[in-house]
Amino acid sequence: MKQIFIYFCTFFINLTFAQDNNVTIHSSSSVSSQSRYEVIQSTLAAIWTFRLDRVCGQISQLVSTKNEGTAWQSMKIDGIPKCNFDGKNRYQLFTSGLAARHTFLINTETGKSWVLRTYTDNQAGEKSSAWFQFEE
Repeated sequence: MKQIFIYFCTFFINLTFAQDNNVTIHSSSSVSSQSRYEVIQSTLAAIWTFRLDRVCGQISQLVSTKNEGTAWQSMKIDGIPKCNFDGKNRYQLFTSGLAARHTFLINTETGKSWVLRTYTDNQAGEKSSAWFQFEE
């Protein structure tokens, strides 16, 4: 009976400490207000690493190449307006620590917003991610 009690206490104590473990963000960066590009990584997974063009709103995702290299792959953004190359930063990217589906692109002037979604390309039969406009 004592052994069962000891096992139970050890198990309960381990669970209690496990709840206190926080996800540590290993690194972050900040850019000046004049910077055109910004790299944003979700704390959920490295696959959700993006390069944002803060002027035009274009987003690229970090990918591995066939030669085991690294590259930026442009992503589809549904209905993004034509870029105004005046150098003014208009776009911001938000990533949630809860779920990848809470990853948003927003035009900070108009409020127009897009959400990151994964879909299956029927022609290629592959899964892809793209940005889709919020419903009006």
